[in-house]
Formats: sequence, C-alpha cells, structure tokens
Amino acid sequence: MAPRIPASLVSSRLLVTRVAATPASLTASRNQSTVHDGHVQKDPQIGEYPNLPHLSAQVRSPFGWDDNQDRRNFEEPVHEQDEVLGVWAPDLHFYSPYKALAQFGAFIGVISAFSYLVYKTNPAPTFIRRTYPYDGLKEELGAREGDIKQRGARTEPAEED
Repeated sequence: MAPRIPASLVSSRLLVTRVAATPASLTASRNQSTVHDGHVQKDPQIGEYPNLPHLSAQVRSPFGWDDNQDRRNFEEPVHEQDEVLGVWAPDLHFYSPYKALAQFGAFIGVISAFSYLVYKTNPAPTFIRRTYPYDGLKEELGAREGDIKQRGARTEPAEED
C-alpha cells in the first residue's frame, strides 16, 4: 500500500483539483518511464521527507498558483527529482514514433518539392560564358608538357550548330 501524504504538506488546491485524464491511446505509445500509474514507490533514502508522486508540473493547470512560473504554491514540498519533473524540464511528448516519423517525412517531402520547383524554374543565365583562345591561354600562362597541375583558364567544349 502506498504511503499517504499528510494533508498539511500538500496544498488544498492539489487536494481538490482533479487530474486531467489522458486517453489511453496517448499514453500507450509513450515510454514506460514517463507514464505514471499512480503508485508511489517507497524510497528508504529520503527519510522524513514526503514521498511525492512522480507527476510533471507541465500537466498542472497554468493558473491559480502562488508561483505561476513554476506552477506551485509557497511552502509546497518540492519533489526529489524536481529537475526532471519541473516546468523547465524537457517537454512531455505525446507523439508515437510513427507519427513523428510521418511528420519528419512530410517536412523532407515539402523541402524536396520546393527545391525541385526552384531547380526546374530557374532561368538560363543571361550572359555568355567567357572563352579563351589558344586552348585556354596555356602557353601564355606558362604551362609545360608533363605538368601535374595544368596552368590555364577553364575551357568549355565548343558547341556545334
């Protein structure tokens, strides 16, 4: 049986506030470590400190608290793992991996379609590419037979009409 938390340690708002019920389909796909089943495990290392339920502050109502930023009342005991359960902790996600993968795929698809559209509608350049006589001025720029790196300007193959 789970130990009861004394009413003097828990604010009256927490006692009268009903926890919002989440549909089973949302919690079924979440990791087991983030799902709260209501059972408070006995921790022998916390001594006289109250053993509070493992509930994130993000599921609390954002209104009606003494400290609205952290969603808690003054003199309310802080959970042992407040860094993980506070408002500033990583967000709780209610997406299944398949829905997240579908959204990521849709994002990649939209970016790919936009890139393809830009590529296909890009107009041809309005200039004539520069040409150099004498095989790209190789002799004038000091090219010799057997050079590993050829000296000279870039040459484009001549277009035949």
